[in-house]
Amino acid sequence: MPDILHRLEARRQHVKQVCQSEGLDVPSVKYQPNAWEFLINHNYALVWCNVFKAASSTWMWNFNLLAGYTQEQLLKANEAPVAMARHKYPRPSVKKLQKVLNTSPPPLSFMITRHPLLRLVSAYRNKILAGNRIYKKISKKIIRTYNALGPPVPQETKDGRAPRHKVALVPSFPQFVQWVLDEEARGSNLDMHWIPQARFCTPCLVDFYVFAKMETLDEDANYIIFTSGINKVIKPKVINRSVGVSTEEAARKLLCQLSASQMDGLLHLYRLDFQLFEYEAESYRTCVGLKPTH
Repeated sequence: MPDILHRLEARRQHVKQVCQSEGLDVPSVKYQPNAWEFLINHNYALVWCNVFKAASSTWMWNFNLLAGYTQEQLLKANEAPVAMARHKYPRPSVKKLQKVLNTSPPPLSFMITRHPLLRLVSAYRNKILAGNRIYKKISKKIIRTYNALGPPVPQETKDGRAPRHKVALVPSFPQFVQWVLDEEARGSNLDMHWIPQARFCTPCLVDFYVFAKMETLDEDANYIIFTSGINKVIKPKVINRSVGVSTEEAARKLLCQLSASQMDGLLHLYRLDFQLFEYEAESYRTCVGLKPTH
């Protein structure tokens, strides 16, 4: 336990230092606290900012169990887990969130972070490449707009295989990335599955007690579970909706398809995520022809 306590404290201090050096430790016109995706469980004094594509399925399951749903209800439900959760956990206002965080003793507040580029690849595979119906309209628009970046690619199922029926075409990864970068340049609100984590959970303005990471999630999650006492209700569990090729393996292939300018754009878009949560992208920089940073 001392090792994990040291690691979590080091992460908190690092985030605080980066926030101060970036001038983000106080609200400004461009940087306001965002309470939209927080879930507050008063019974167990838990506050979670749900970062999509960062163990979100696992912890949505956990929070739904804590809200009183049974495993059978969750497994048989036609409604999405997020929608079910919001019946029990209304979206808090910033004022309500700050009031809860300032109670004594304070709740165990946490967010789970993931390498920004791996999270982007995971979102692309799950929402675009797999032909998610919610994203079909925008996929068609991306193909029309960015046909100069090469042809679209065949849709793949979640296990990485082509569908059995007539194969639909979806945006290639370079087409998708260029659309994301252009959306950012236009000042559009980015989709929750690939918006920067620093913008989504505003960790410079919310006093998180635990910054868990996908890379150390077994230990980090156990700490949250046993420290908060929710081990009486849930057991350590991982829900991984992706199958087939791992995200890491897919990332090595997809990210190296990008141009140097596209990679540079992504590194700029996710700059704060890299700095706050101590991730690096050297291998991805070099494979597209960018010079190493050190």
